[in-house]
Amino acid sequence: MATDWVVGAQLSTSHAAVERSTIEEAFAGIARILSSVPLDILIVGAREAPELFNALTDRHRRPVRDVFLWHNLLSDAPGLEVDDLVVNWRGEKSRGWGGWAEQNPDVQESFRFACPNNPEVRRKTLEALGQLLERYPFDGIFLDKTRYPSPANGADEMWSCFCPHCRRAAAEAGLDLTAVARLIQGRDFSQEIRHARLGGVRGLWTEELLAEESLIRRFLRFRSDSITRLVAQVGRETRARSRKMALDLFSPSLAPVVGQDYQALAPHADWVKPMTYRVARGPASLRLEVPALIDNLADLAGAAPADIARWCADHGFGFGPDTLETTRRIAAPFDIVRDEITMAVRRMSPVPVYFGLELISYPGSIEIAPADVLGAVAAGRAAKAAGAIISWDLMYAPADGVGALGEELRCWDRLRPFPSSSSRNDFQA
Repeated sequence: MATDWVVGAQLSTSHAAVERSTIEEAFAGIARILSSVPLDILIVGAREAPELFNALTDRHRRPVRDVFLWHNLLSDAPGLEVDDLVVNWRGEKSRGWGGWAEQNPDVQESFRFACPNNPEVRRKTLEALGQLLERYPFDGIFLDKTRYPSPANGADEMWSCFCPHCRRAAAEAGLDLTAVARLIQGRDFSQEIRHARLGGVRGLWTEELLAEESLIRRFLRFRSDSITRLVAQVGRETRARSRKMALDLFSPSLAPVVGQDYQALAPHADWVKPMTYRVARGPASLRLEVPALIDNLADLAGAAPADIARWCADHGFGFGPDTLETTRRIAAPFDIVRDEITMAVRRMSPVPVYFGLELISYPGSIEIAPADVLGAVAAGRAAKAAGAIISWDLMYAPADGVGALGEELRCWDRLRPFPSSSSRNDFQA
């Protein structure tokens, strides 16, 4: 295990803590983390906050080495309209996921997604990002919501998109989306599922579950190709401005069903953060997405969710007899997290992987305890991750969890000296 881990933190402007705070209070929140944890990267966004952005990117005031712009690409992004949204096989537009907003009206996230094959969407996303990079001297961009709707949005929305732009693009790639829609409509997925045992072959269970030439697998490939093309275009525009680009990605086993191909995306990224969240009941979290995906697949296959989970257990994908139920009720097991980070490191090599370290407290929604932090860090170390990103809002990071992380890092005898209290807080708010 290398002792020079990179550590970053996210500062959200899409939640109430920053919106209702002064710049001084935001800087104080960063200083609170720095008092225990030596940060290398700060990621701020996704809603534009001009005064805060200017303060954090000012070379005399910036609190960390690299400051990245957190930018939503295909959901909750500047300029996107209803006509830009993906449509399901019925022709219905994305309804999104309202869980956070239902629990906390200050959260400004709908998780309604736009179509990457829509030329107008591509124009808007590139234009909005270009304007932000012209206005603020960020060191790089951190692309979030670069995907299709996830299992949490529901089975029909997960299997998007069937808009005219996608139909044309799919036809050019030799894929008939009418046939895909007919398969989904008929809820006859049984021939798409592998029946033979794989002899212990270990890979992504979401890929291995599907027959090699199945129609759904070809559909998923078309979608990942669509996302990769857009990310490549964003990467060219970003590097033309001499900025870095990082990607916020779903955990590897979930990535194929939201249009993210780690190996295809690797050439376009300076580093990536797999969202290996195990406790939260929200989009991208293993606790919400894995059961939702299994339920959606079982529905289409005419099977029970337990049958899909049993298949995963039989083929050595880290599932045990109680894994699905434990994930639903409590959290995803740490060994699943470890395996997901390991897969991310292997598929992204040589691009650094800084896994998403769930460290947040929303009373009534999610409470991360020190044991959760230490278990996730142990999983990341075992998986040989190059670092971790405190996710997803440092303003809500509980003090005991931050302290536990700091103590763990100090125990590693890091190669670089830990900054003194005076040098940690010598920037001006």
